[in-house]
Amino acid sequence: MRSNRVIYWFLFQCTLGIFVLFLLLFFTNCTKKQELAWSPFIWKGDSISGKYIEKAFIYIPVQIDDLPYKFTMQFDLGSSKSVLYEKPMRFLMQKDSAFANKWNWDSFSFPHCNLRMGDIFIPNTELFYMKNMGDSICEESLNSTESIHIGTIGADLFQDKVLIIDYKSSRLSITDSVPSVYAALPAEKFTIENGIIKLPFSIKGQECKLMFDTGSSPFQLVTTKERVLSIAKPELVDSLSGPLWWGRYITFYGFSVNQTVKFAGKELPVNAKVYYDKEGLWENIYNAFNIWGITGNAYFMENVVIIDYRKKLFYVQ
Repeated sequence: MRSNRVIYWFLFQCTLGIFVLFLLLFFTNCTKKQELAWSPFIWKGDSISGKYIEKAFIYIPVQIDDLPYKFTMQFDLGSSKSVLYEKPMRFLMQKDSAFANKWNWDSFSFPHCNLRMGDIFIPNTELFYMKNMGDSICEESLNSTESIHIGTIGADLFQDKVLIIDYKSSRLSITDSVPSVYAALPAEKFTIENGIIKLPFSIKGQECKLMFDTGSSPFQLVTTKERVLSIAKPELVDSLSGPLWWGRYITFYGFSVNQTVKFAGKELPVNAKVYYDKEGLWENIYNAFNIWGITGNAYFMENVVIIDYRKKLFYVQ
């Protein structure tokens, strides 16, 4: 009997030890899954039509390969590709032959770059080349304490990932799954076309698709003149003119919204404005993507936005 008790006690202790080890491994893995690498971003102000807009663009500090310079790139989910601008790149390629040798004439890109944004590291990524864009730089620019603006971070970097944009804390993160702290939030299903997100808004009680564009910071809503006048008071309340279309100057007219506009249960505030561009350039976007219009950062300034590109779910905290 004593022998059996010893065996039972031994088996019990082994089972208990395995169970405790399992729990430790489980909680360790769960903890690891919730650890997020963050990249800070910078709100870039600009004067447009003589008005200073404090949050006109989002810039991300970046490092490319081993280039020993401080760079920024604009965060623009309205761009399907991440691009480097020709004018600053021309000088940098002259300075660094190893980087210049990455250039691929066939794809018109740098196909194997190592990109770092804060604590986020994206190896072996492709950065495309945009001609006639950006500001020319010189030796003094490289020695300056100011960062050199060299390109755009587009939607291609986040496909098949989860992107978290924490607007209030001015930071973003990329992960493989929705963290548990956000998983219980209600989510809206979206569609993707050429990497671009189309969100289902409720406008005057009808579902309308809007592009989510982080490159459109000043605007909560932008659409055609006809649609603007269908949801807003007819009196002009704002106008903005500047290089708001890849460096091209265009003018936007703003009107006060007087109809109900909602997304994910979040209603547009009563003092919101909706804009159209005088030149009608953006109408090409609406027609190409078959959307009602565009929404941007201004709609979500007080929120954390979680975008699951794999499952096409959009969360708002």
